[in-house]
Order: sequence, then structure tokens, then C-alpha cells
Amino acid sequence: MTHVAVINYGPRHDYAAMLPELADRLHVFSHHRLTGTAGLASYEYVEDCESVPYPELRIRGLARETGLAHVITDNEYDLERAARIRADLGLPGQSPASALSFRDKAVMKETARRTVPTAPFRRLADITDLTGFIAEQGYPVVVKPVKQGGSRDISVLRDDDALLAFSRRPWRDDLMAEGFVEGPMYHVDAVVAPGYRFVAASRYLRSCLGVFSGQNNGSVQLHPVRDPFARRLEDFLDRVLEAFDTPETAAYHLEVFHTPDDELVLCEIASRVGGDRIPALTRLTYGVDLHTAWLRQSVGLPAAPPPAAPPAAVHGSVSILPQGRPVAAPGRPPFPWVRHYEANDNLAPGAVAQNSTSYLCFAIVEGADAAQVEQRLLETEAWLMDRVRDTEVPAP
Repeated sequence: MTHVAVINYGPRHDYAAMLPELADRLHVFSHHRLTGTAGLASYEYVEDCESVPYPELRIRGLARETGLAHVITDNEYDLERAARIRADLGLPGQSPASALSFRDKAVMKETARRTVPTAPFRRLADITDLTGFIAEQGYPVVVKPVKQGGSRDISVLRDDDALLAFSRRPWRDDLMAEGFVEGPMYHVDAVVAPGYRFVAASRYLRSCLGVFSGQNNGSVQLHPVRDPFARRLEDFLDRVLEAFDTPETAAYHLEVFHTPDDELVLCEIASRVGGDRIPALTRLTYGVDLHTAWLRQSVGLPAAPPPAAPPAAVHGSVSILPQGRPVAAPGRPPFPWVRHYEANDNLAPGAVAQNSTSYLCFAIVEGADAAQVEQRLLETEAWLMDRVRDTEVPAP
């Protein structure tokens, strides 16, 4: 019998619904407490799942007990662990070397620059590596951990004062520096498998780093036919992947700068589904569930084919940031083209943005093309921001 081990991150994933043919042979180890787990072979919520080796030991035990056929994960931070287990057990899927090339941003850029432009970069052993890089490249310089995501722990150094301020922080041994690239950022989201190809292109509403200066963020889908730039981005994805050792079945989230001189420059590429609102936008526009399409094919099950016809409309999202003070999220905007609205009921009073996925509330809108979607997003954003209200914090 085919047994499958899953290291889960998605807090709302229903694996019995995604993989009904294998539900009673699925063994799920989860970062979050999931619902809909009654039909699974086994399920465990694992505290600090990302950090502790318990799932790895248990999966190896399951291999001895059941004869596992697949080990899968939806979590970027578990890709290397899952690849390592597969390699040790002789199971199909992404190799450790492939996983590392998509996870370590320095290795990623070293690999990708064989086929596409990347920003100048350097892995940092100490502060002299950083000052030497600045002397060569000039300001501004981006400093970030090589294996973080969601714009976490990123610093943009624009002058010597910023460098001095940065030098007061504890040094980390996982840093890299890269040159700052001007221009808007796009993202390309794909699932590629034998006989299956789905690719969608979008533009970030604002820089992902803008959340740390109080800018709300979001995403605007490009229409695959009405916007010829979408095809150019898809071609860029193919050029990037030519440089990598890619698994037979994979999901990709590619981020690309479009410079003022019309050059496309790689920011990053991950071999997993994009986060934030990307899966929801893709479902609304194309009827494609990225996680389901990726995971089903990863375990040898068929996925519904991507749509053959172009969509009638595209979508976009805008997320209102936590305000750094106790506030109440507004209600749903009254506009007919708002397709979904959600407030973050778990946000602590006075919370601030911790990364690019932090939000007080968000809305998804529909439009005929990217220009109309962006206009509606800005109108929705203005309506929401005008109605954010301060609240009183109960006395302890």
C-alpha cells in the first residue's frame, strides 16, 4: 500500500480533501492544529515543528513500519529536510542539492546567473566583507539572511549612518549582501509536471520591503492574453529554470525586478507555492488550487488540467498593515467588485508588521485587466484606511 508522510505548514489545508484516494494512508505532521483530520492514517500537531527533529525521526520510523512511497511538504523551511529524508530512503522527489539551490539565496544566485541577470551579491563572513562590498558597489545595499522568507530580517543600507546603525546589531553567520535594484517587482507562480504546466504572472502593488516603513502591500494579476508582459515573464521563468536541477514535479514562486532600462533581473525563486494571497487569487481567476495541483502530482495522482481558455477577469489583493496601536479592522468594503474580505481576528492589540505577510485585514478585488484591478485596489485601500478606528485596551 502507498503510504505518504506530510510535513504540513498551511493552517487550513485539508489533506483528506486534496488527496482523497490516499487519505487513510496519509501521515501528517503539522506546524498548526488542523481540522478535518479524522480520516487520516495518523496526524500530529508538532510544537516548534520547523525547529525540532521529531518529524524526521517519526517519518523514518514510518518508513520501517509501512514502507513509505513519498515524503512531501508545503513549507519552504522544510524543503531541505524532506529532500534529505527522501534521499536517505531512496524515494522520488526533489534532491537535497536541488532543494539547497532554491533555499540558499547565495547558491540560488550563483546558479541562476548562468542563464539570467542577477544583482551583484556576496556571502558575508564578517563586517569587512560587507564594507568591501559597499566599497565596490556603492549604496544602497540590501543585507539579508540566505534562508529567510517573507522579507524577514532584511536591512536596506542607504548610507554610512545606516551601516553604523546596522553594526550595533548582533552579527549573524547566515548573511549575504546584494546590490539594490530599482524598479517594480513582479512574481510568477507555476506548477510544472509531466504533461502539466500552469503559469501565472502578477505585479506586487508595492515593494515587499515597504511594510517596514508603513506601506500596505498587495498583488495585481496580469491578464495572460491582454498583457503581453505576462508572456515575457513566463519566458524569463523558463530561462531561470534552465540553470537549476529541477524535480520532475514542482511548484515555483519567482520574483523579478523590471528595471528602468527594461531589463528583467532575478530577485529570488523558490520551489514551493507562493504565500500570502497568491493561492486565493489563483483559485478565483483560473480555478487552479496551486497546492492541490502540486501535491497530487508529487505523489503520482492526476490533477485537474489547467484551463485552456483565458480568464474573463483577473484579481488583486491589498493587505492593510497592523497599525502599531490597538485598532479595529473595518467591515467589508461596499464595492461590488470586492470578491473577498477578511479581518485578522488573531492579531494582538498594538501589533506591528513582522514581515511582508502581516495584516490587519485584506480585500480581494476583480477587474478586467491589471490597470482596472490596481485602480480598484487603491480605492478599496483608501476606504479601509479611512475607517480604521482606535480601540481601548482593557485594563489588566
